[in-house]
Amino acid sequence: MRSFFSSPWTVYGFGLVIAIAASLIELLRGRAENYMVFRDATIDFWHLVNPYTDEFVQAHGRYYIYSPVFTIFFAPFAFVPRVLGGLLWNLVGYHVFFFAVRALPSQISERSVPMLWFLLLFVAQSIFPFQYNVLVTCFFLLAFILLEADKPFWAVCIIMFCAVTKIYGIFELALLLCYPKFWRNIGYAILWALIFLALPVVRLGFDHFVEYYQYWFDMLSVHQVETGPYFSIPFAWPFGMFMMPYMRFLQAGSLAVLGIIFLCCYKRWSQLTFRVGALATLMGWIVLFSDVAEFTTYTIAVTGYALWYFYRPEPANPKSSISNLQSPIDKLLFWSIFVLFGVMPIDLFCPSFICRFVHLHLWIGVYVFAIAWIRILYTTLKNTHPHE
Repeated sequence: MRSFFSSPWTVYGFGLVIAIAASLIELLRGRAENYMVFRDATIDFWHLVNPYTDEFVQAHGRYYIYSPVFTIFFAPFAFVPRVLGGLLWNLVGYHVFFFAVRALPSQISERSVPMLWFLLLFVAQSIFPFQYNVLVTCFFLLAFILLEADKPFWAVCIIMFCAVTKIYGIFELALLLCYPKFWRNIGYAILWALIFLALPVVRLGFDHFVEYYQYWFDMLSVHQVETGPYFSIPFAWPFGMFMMPYMRFLQAGSLAVLGIIFLCCYKRWSQLTFRVGALATLMGWIVLFSDVAEFTTYTIAVTGYALWYFYRPEPANPKSSISNLQSPIDKLLFWSIFVLFGVMPIDLFCPSFICRFVHLHLWIGVYVFAIAWIRILYTTLKNTHPHE
């Protein structure tokens, strides 16, 4: 029985059943709202209709905040029958995620099965509402995999595609400092950014190209003001009431501090342990300090956390609680994150009013993950793999 659950194909099968069942249930019940928003906005784009309008919001009950580049990417899922398109969208996300985790560097992929079991509920939460966050998470992992495989051209391609469809991806460019020929790779980033941002020209032409992007920027600003609260530090009670007016300063300041710390650790950029910790820190930061973080957005942050947690090189000092990721505090944080963000948001396991009370009144989830994120940062700065 133990060997059955330790097989990657077992967890793959469980996840596949969940992905198919969740997709079909929501599609057949007419509740695949996110997919329909993506689909209708994409169809509007190809018909030269602007989806960044109040009329679109009123018709769909939610904002469309994705870039014109996303609508080009989504076209194969939009111009097919609704049930088929929604099912394919979720299956692509699930399969790319499974492949990305399995394709991690060998020092990490050997622990991919427990990592996949841990992440299964988080992935399901993004699949159930047809979210984009599963693929965004995959882009972070795939870019890291390609950088480790010395394929920076395609790694930067993935980073920039993520950046022009959901801004989170742009921050992974910081990791390029850890790899050879930084300025060449920045040149790749500029090249790919120009290519991706220019893609809407194929339908809009040059006459409406800039105008369409302006519509998108305007909608992003309206969405930020009119929706919320979100599950991140700038909104968390009681500090949120003081931090909200200075949210941009908080984001910029925390990023600047991380940047200074990162640069000061330049001698450790060659260590895989440090690069894994840096990636996990980054994936946590973009969610914890986000102004639009939802439950499903934590798929990104928790995957970064799992990457750090399951890559456990033997500590240089086995008696050190700082180095030993099997310490009681890490086990407590591990299971707390699993319950708070994996189990509680699922109505089948926890009544929604309890989940809302814990997360939106007590803000326990945000603070627990903030502690875990600080733990990632602290151990990344302190740990040194004895074989590196």
